[in-house]
Amino acid sequence: MPYTVTDRVPTTQEHRVLAEAVGWGEAFWWESMPASLAGSTCGVVVHDDDGLIGMGRVVGDGAFYFYIEDVAVHPDHRRRGVGRAIVDALVRQVRDHAPGHRFIGLFATPEAEVLYRSLGWEAKEMLGMWQVLRD
Repeated sequence: MPYTVTDRVPTTQEHRVLAEAVGWGEAFWWESMPASLAGSTCGVVVHDDDGLIGMGRVVGDGAFYFYIEDVAVHPDHRRRGVGRAIVDALVRQVRDHAPGHRFIGLFATPEAEVLYRSLGWEAKEMLGMWQVLRD
C-alpha cells in the first residue's frame, strides 16, 4: 500500500489518535498540546489510503539545537519503512531550516533503538535526564 509523506506538524487530533494507538495516551498533558505543536520547528505526517499512520516533529531553538519528538507509527504499519521515512524527512527539514552545523538529539524507546541505530544515531557519553513538572 503506498504511503504519502507530508511535511507538516500533526494536528492536535492527529497527534492524539496516533499517541493513543501506540500506547502513549497518558504521556501527554492534552490541554497543552495545541501550544506545544504550534511551537514545533517542523514536522511530518504519513497517510495511506485509509488515513493517518505515522507522525513526527522537531522542537528546539531553530538555529542549532533540535530534538526529534513524538515519532509514532501505527502498530499495523510497523516494519514497513514508515519510521525511517519519518526520521529521514525530519532530518532533511532540519538541514533545510538551519544550514551549517547543528545538534540533533532524541530519546528512543527500547523498541525504536534498532531503527535509530540503523540510521546512524548512536548513544554518546552523556546521560539523558528529564522530569515532568506538575502543578
